[in-house]
Amino acid sequence: MAAPSGPPAGAAGRLLRRLAWRLGLCLAATFTAYVLASISFDPLAELRGQQPPPPQAVIDAQAQRLGLDDPVPQRFLGWLAGVPHGDFGETVTGQEIGDELWRRCGTSVRLFLAGSLLAIVLGVAIGLWNALRDGRPSDRMSLFASLIILAVPVFVLGTVLKMLWLPLNEAAGTQLLYFSAETTPGADHTGWAAIGDRLRHLALPTLAIALPQAAFYSRYQRAAMLDVLGSDFLRAARAKGLRHRQAVLRHGVRIALIPMVTLFAFTFGLHLTGGVFTERVFGWNGMGDWLLRGIQDEDANIVASVTLFIAVLVVLAGMLADGVLALLDPRIRRAGP
Repeated sequence: MAAPSGPPAGAAGRLLRRLAWRLGLCLAATFTAYVLASISFDPLAELRGQQPPPPQAVIDAQAQRLGLDDPVPQRFLGWLAGVPHGDFGETVTGQEIGDELWRRCGTSVRLFLAGSLLAIVLGVAIGLWNALRDGRPSDRMSLFASLIILAVPVFVLGTVLKMLWLPLNEAAGTQLLYFSAETTPGADHTGWAAIGDRLRHLALPTLAIALPQAAFYSRYQRAAMLDVLGSDFLRAARAKGLRHRQAVLRHGVRIALIPMVTLFAFTFGLHLTGGVFTERVFGWNGMGDWLLRGIQDEDANIVASVTLFIAVLVVLAGMLADGVLALLDPRIRRAGP
């Protein structure tokens, strides 16, 4: 007799429904950003403010090129129709958005992926360690340090990291780590030299992104682990002959990570948008820096493109979280439709 296929099919259907729901939210977020930007922006303001002012025919031609005479929903649908083909429209200055979007997308992904992974590793490790040493001086010192880091704005933290590292560069007599840009301007590095150059530019902004996230995650991981340490199933594991350390490592850590996976996924977008200041402080020409420029230029297409990029990353993070949760929690794998 063939094995029943209900649960896997139900799990697949559930994942597809979640994906459809998240894509709908992604579209709604992009539409909201486009509408708000279109209503509040006036891309013709700079043109009208020129001295001497240009002829009205020039202003009308620019308005027609930007489609400002059309209703906002119609303009959004026209912009959205080109997205599946890689056409994200033009900036208010007439430049294609697509090429610039992919270049800046790669820059931001490299920076925030490194920072987020480091934050997760540090946050989980510190949170677990503090939970196992609850109430001891090291736990209290970690709480105090995390509160200080969380209270410091990102742009201040980035500046502090620069100031702290500057004496080390001076003492070494060479540039151990760089403070700005993604690579050394004008340098013709290849192979391992190019990788080393990128890593030396990446180190400080990665720390600026990772430290606040790690401080945030560590407090939640500590609380989740403390709940597990007092649970019945962990006492049952010890009653079966496992030592405390074995019970914690085999069962406790896995259960304590389950709520953290969801937290990682839902805070990823917040940290990504908050990294705008990190890119500005360290001179990285990524999506955050581009978003600020789009707002300054009153460009709705740039704002919508960056919003769509962030929304897609959040959707991908949510899908990855679903997969990790299925690995950590067998009940999810066995769940029906």
